Amino acid sequence: SRKLAYEVQNRTQTWLDLDIADTTANASSTILRETGRFWINSEDATSPIWLDDGSFLWQSGRSGWHHLYHYSADGTLLKQVTDGKWELRRLHGIDEATGWIYFSGTEHSGIGNDVYRIKRDGTGLQRLSKAEGMHNARFSPGFAYYVDSWSDATTPAQTRLHKNDGSQVRIIDENRVAALARYRLSKPEFVQVKTRDGFVMEALMIKPPDFDPSRRYPVYQFTYGGPHAPLVRNSWGGTDYLYHQFLAQKGIIVWICDNRTASGKGVESTWPVFKSFGELELRDIEDGLGWLKQQPWVDGSRIGIHGWSYGGFMTSYALTHSTSFAMGIAGGTVADWRNYDTVYTERYMGLPQENPDGYLKSSPRWAAKDLHGALLLVHGAIDDNVHVANTLQFAYELQKAQKPFRLMLYPKSRHGLTDPVLIKHLRTTMVDFILEHLKPGEPARSRTAAAE
Repeated sequence: SRKLAYEVQNRTQTWLDLDIADTTANASSTILRETGRFWINSEDATSPIWLDDGSFLWQSGRSGWHHLYHYSADGTLLKQVTDGKWELRRLHGIDEATGWIYFSGTEHSGIGNDVYRIKRDGTGLQRLSKAEGMHNARFSPGFAYYVDSWSDATTPAQTRLHKNDGSQVRIIDENRVAALARYRLSKPEFVQVKTRDGFVMEALMIKPPDFDPSRRYPVYQFTYGGPHAPLVRNSWGGTDYLYHQFLAQKGIIVWICDNRTASGKGVESTWPVFKSFGELELRDIEDGLGWLKQQPWVDGSRIGIHGWSYGGFMTSYALTHSTSFAMGIAGGTVADWRNYDTVYTERYMGLPQENPDGYLKSSPRWAAKDLHGALLLVHGAIDDNVHVANTLQFAYELQKAQKPFRLMLYPKSRHGLTDPVLIKHLRTTMVDFILEHLKPGEPARSRTAAAE
């Protein structure tokens, strides 16, 4: 080809251009400019899929939801192919012989992922996957078949081969894990909780296997909270899920609730964080806890929170901006947003010199004097994503404010621990800290005291 397509974006990420360079004419031109209400995430505006007639398929969140568009070769919009209050999550490709476009998305369930096909003109939408849960599809080169890796909240991944109409050809791996039957695993419960302004949050709860509604239990909240990064999914949760089951067996209710900006319910749900991390996320988290505290089997005085990366930030922010938590474990925390990846941070927060107050208010290190509850800070000393300087700076401010806390550094670990020996050490450290401060099995405080 004599033409080269490439994408260009400005520093503040308010627009993204699709350009075409003509090598014979030694010139380039912009055929499409993507703009957004607050920002354009270049990871959402993935590379175009070029069709035989020169037109192309383009993904965009311009409507507030991530959908698919069809453009002519010169950048003229021909058709919005998918539409609605749901998300196209992955574009698998197009079979040009039949006109079917194959993709994965959330049209059927916001906490699942299904396989679909639709005609290029936007007609004939079909859900190919049938079982509730998470479907991850890989299509053959000619789109005649796809391999589906499926799981749900209680079933580890199973692999099946399907035709392109969704019909099953055969089971590749049913993955029946008989060993799980030996453990008293509680069935996860999916619930929906409304925020004070009416947004419907998705939540997942794991109760102790011997749950007694006449008792009152402590709560451990696992969080992430970052933009468009939900945790509540009807899918197998792996080692985290089994760890949460372990805590439930210790007499703790495990609670996962996606604040609106993390919910994955459209790009529009993330817009409220613009130039301000933490405040709205925490308000939503507390609204979720408000629902929990209304349940007669919850002790509102024994609530803990834990997260890693953005979840570590949310934990640090929560313990310095709220009195709702008895303890928190902040792993790989961002304590000052000026320290973090510029592409990610500036997309949402703007430039530091243009939003100094936003950066100040969104950084837990500057609120260290307001720490409430027991805090355990954990960080990998050679973390090349969230630099360990974040935790050290936060620790220094806590020390200056005469605030007690605990610190665990892993000298040879990066952003996530991978050595099984160190993972066991971390889990043990965390469990000891959780049991010490949430005290499962002990009598609950009075509801009046818990509400104070």
